[in-house]
Amino acid sequence: MIQVLHTPVLIPEIGMLVSDTLPHHSCRRCGRCCTSKLVPLYSKDLDRLDGFKGFYLPTTAQEREITGAECKMKMVKSRCVFLEGRRCTVYDRRPDTCRRHPFIVTGRRILVSTACPGIDWSRKGDGCLPYYKGLSSGISESLDQFIDVRTKIRSRRTRL
Repeated sequence: MIQVLHTPVLIPEIGMLVSDTLPHHSCRRCGRCCTSKLVPLYSKDLDRLDGFKGFYLPTTAQEREITGAECKMKMVKSRCVFLEGRRCTVYDRRPDTCRRHPFIVTGRRILVSTACPGIDWSRKGDGCLPYYKGLSSGISESLDQFIDVRTKIRSRRTRL
């Protein structure tokens, strides 16, 4: 069941808001999603990008905790290695993280990027929930656990 909120909650570690609705999105092709981002890579992403060399690195302990992924996309000068100008050179083979951006729909939450200029909060994109939920399967459980732990720690600090 999706968590219902009245005020979106910021998760600063991933630059996303937990929301009760999926807003409309229209890509502006700005390339922001391909710069200075953690792009976790799962086995199906690595399979899809088979044949390319040197495009990924191991994740840190915190990145693994948040995403459940062992690998992440390599960034060069804060830009994805597959980004040329504002164009993805592997668009048809891009990872699920890129396919679902600017959303992550976990088993219990809808997360929306804080940096994407293509988000339109005045319109809903709820018809796309099943699509984004399917693309979020790799990160869903780890991210829900991370947010649960983070929320409990924050509420303990507030009570003290």
